[in-house]
Amino acid sequence: MKKLFPSLLSLALAVSMAGVSHAQDLQELRLKVIGGWSNVSMTTALEQPFWETKMPELSGGKITADFNSLDTLGLKGDETLRLLNLGIADIVTGPVSFVAGDFKLYDGLDLAGAILDLETMKKAVDAYRPVIDKNMQENFNAHLLMMWPSPPQVLFCKGEIKGVADLAGKKIRTFNQTLSDFVDAVGGTPVNLSFAEVVPALQNGTADCGVTGTGPGNTAKWWEVTDHLFPLVLGWAPWFSAINKDKWNELDEPTKAFLTEQFAKLESDIWAHVAEVAQQGVNCNTGMGECTTGIKANMKLVDVTDADKQRLSEMVGKTILPRWAERCGKDCVDEWNGTVGKALGFQAEAK
Repeated sequence: MKKLFPSLLSLALAVSMAGVSHAQDLQELRLKVIGGWSNVSMTTALEQPFWETKMPELSGGKITADFNSLDTLGLKGDETLRLLNLGIADIVTGPVSFVAGDFKLYDGLDLAGAILDLETMKKAVDAYRPVIDKNMQENFNAHLLMMWPSPPQVLFCKGEIKGVADLAGKKIRTFNQTLSDFVDAVGGTPVNLSFAEVVPALQNGTADCGVTGTGPGNTAKWWEVTDHLFPLVLGWAPWFSAINKDKWNELDEPTKAFLTEQFAKLESDIWAHVAEVAQQGVNCNTGMGECTTGIKANMKLVDVTDADKQRLSEMVGKTILPRWAERCGKDCVDEWNGTVGKALGFQAEAK
C-alpha cells in the first residue's frame, strides 16, 4: 500500500500537468455565445454551466464566454444563424426546424410522427449532419458544432381528449411546417408560436393544445394552463450549435482540436440527459412515478392506442412526407433519401 500511494500520486500529478500543458497550448478567446431557452433543462443543467464554469476550468482560463439565452435576449430562435453570419455572435444555439423558413431541408430531420424513439433519432441526426453542415457553411458562414434532440414532442391540451380523433377542431400550437401538416391532417387549426408565446396563448384561448417536449413543457409550467397530456410522439425538435466560420478559421489546430473534443462530450451528455428526462417529463406532468428532474403536477395521461399509432403512420406516408418533399424539391429529396430516409427506411418522392 505504501508503494501504491506514491504511484497514484505520481499518476495524478502527471494527469494534472498534462492538463496544464494542454491548456497552455490554447489560444485566448472571449466568445459571445447565444444559448437555448433559459427555462429548459438542457440549457440550465448542461449548456450554460458548460460555458460559464466548465470551459474556463478545462481551458485553464484561456477560453471564456459571455453567455446569454435566447429568451433573455428577446429572440424567437429563427434569427440565430443570421446573427452568427453578421458576426454579432460567435457561437449560437437554435432549433433546427426554425431554419426551414430559409431552407426546407432542415425540416427533413424532424418530420412529424416519422421518428418514434431516441435511438432512431440518433441515426437520423448522424446521417444528416454533413448535409446540414454543408448548408450552414454555404449560406450562413457557419460551421456546425453539435446537434441534439429535445425530449419527445407531445400534446398538452386544455379540455378532455381521448385520442387523435378528438384533435379535430382544436387550435394547436406548432413550431414548424411538418407539425402544421399533422394538425391539418387531423382536422385541427395550426397556430405557429414561439415557445415563450405558448402559455399566454393557452391562457387566452388563442390555442387549445400545444406541442412541446415532455420535459420542457413541465419546467415551463404548461401544466398550469392545460390538463390533458397526450404522449403521441410527433417529433424531437432537434437543436444545433454552430460557430461563425471566420472565427473558426482563425483558430489554430490545438484550439480547434480541444473545442471539437469538448463539444463532442457536451453533445453526448445532452443526449444522455434527454433520455433521462423524456420519461420523467411524463411522470412529472402527471404526478405518477419517479420525478427528480421536474415539478410534480396532476395532468391526466391520455393513452396512445394502436389505432392512434396506425393513423399517425398513415398520415406520415400520405400527407406529412409528400408535402415536405414537394416543398423541398428533387435535389433536396434525393439527398434526404440517401441519408435520413435510408436510416429510417423511408423513400420520399418530389413531384
